[in-house]
Amino acid sequence: MASKIIAADWVVPVASAPIRDGAAGIEGTRVAWVGPLGELPAEWSGVPVDRRRGVITPGLVNAHTHLQYTHFATLGRGRYDSFEHWSESFGEMLASVGDPDYWRAAALDGARQAIASGTTVFGDVVTHDQARGAIAAHHVAGVEYLEAIGYYGRLWEEAGRARFLARLDQPATCRCGISPHAPYSLDGSVIRDLVAIARQRGLRVHSHVAESSVERNLYRNGDRSVLEIYGDLRDEFELIRKGGSGLGTGAYADSVDLLDDNTHLAHAIYLDRAERDLILRRGTRVVLCPRSNAVLGLERAPVAAYLAEGHDISVGTDSLASSPSLDLMEDVACLRAIAIEQGYGEPDLNRRLIRAATVGGARALGLADTGYGTLIPGGPADLAVFDIVVKDDDVEAALVKGAAGRCSLTIANGRVLHDWNYNRAKHRAVMKQECTRPG
Repeated sequence: MASKIIAADWVVPVASAPIRDGAAGIEGTRVAWVGPLGELPAEWSGVPVDRRRGVITPGLVNAHTHLQYTHFATLGRGRYDSFEHWSESFGEMLASVGDPDYWRAAALDGARQAIASGTTVFGDVVTHDQARGAIAAHHVAGVEYLEAIGYYGRLWEEAGRARFLARLDQPATCRCGISPHAPYSLDGSVIRDLVAIARQRGLRVHSHVAESSVERNLYRNGDRSVLEIYGDLRDEFELIRKGGSGLGTGAYADSVDLLDDNTHLAHAIYLDRAERDLILRRGTRVVLCPRSNAVLGLERAPVAAYLAEGHDISVGTDSLASSPSLDLMEDVACLRAIAIEQGYGEPDLNRRLIRAATVGGARALGLADTGYGTLIPGGPADLAVFDIVVKDDDVEAALVKGAAGRCSLTIANGRVLHDWNYNRAKHRAVMKQECTRPG
């Protein structure tokens, strides 16, 4: 793979301060050099420079998505009164899928869409195994979290556990993790077993926690509302049979071993200060998905509180079943608006959100040690270019407020996966040919 130099008005390496008129030198699959273009080392003098307008960043990290639901986009364009209302519509669409190959086609399409908006690393929750492999097929990185959902103790012991272990033993094309869907959709004994399996195998854990406004009532006193989608089977779950555990959401998640530094939690909306502090003490990270929350009619996550309290947050789009697009920078801009509305006034807001969309996500997935989420010599050659104008030298504000929909180039492992300029030139050539064709 030939060496290349990508230059732009600004480079935001994340691991260091922004660089005006910067460049990144790539050798094969790794970044070899980052700095001002005017200080390019002599050994790079013969390498052509691909000069771009705008800002270079590390490849974005989407820390929570379900690529296999990309073709459920009609759901994500709707509006719902509650998580439970959305779940009913989702269940109906899920039941309508008859072809197992549907999931692979959708996952591949979802990865392509996200890559075109600058994402090069995914935390992808996989419910149907036909969706596995979409990350590797596009030459990007990430973790495929194999999901377990709907298992109560007896069902898990009789068949579920063996079935899940067989899934884990299948050959994988990228890193594998384990996703106990949520504390309400699995018995506590099942979640503890899944976490133990993850620890034994050295795998990351990812779960949905505090996404529904009514799940706390299940943990505390056995309220069935969040489990209505299971019909009569809901009565098989331990929390229903025992009338709850007497614990709130955070304490219950902790009691079933979900809170540790090997886990990150999706959504984490309905948690109070004591619960957020517990998560912080345990080293558990949260991934915020604000546009998905809005579609489902949920409250806004306490973004300002997470930032002020010192949480190392990350960002996810969720799936097109609950979000209008897979453009991570749309969610970053949304988080900014929410944080300001909630009273966050510190000058580090834009920087914190850029880190959340890059190295914060990499840390949540356990990939930061390998250099993902930053542009550093020796790190993976993953980068994105956003065609935006920077005013008053505030490149971080320009990115947070204006990068959505403006990705002009995505490179992963040294490969050009998306090139807006190339696609535009190709389109113009085709149109010119059509216009000059006789007749």
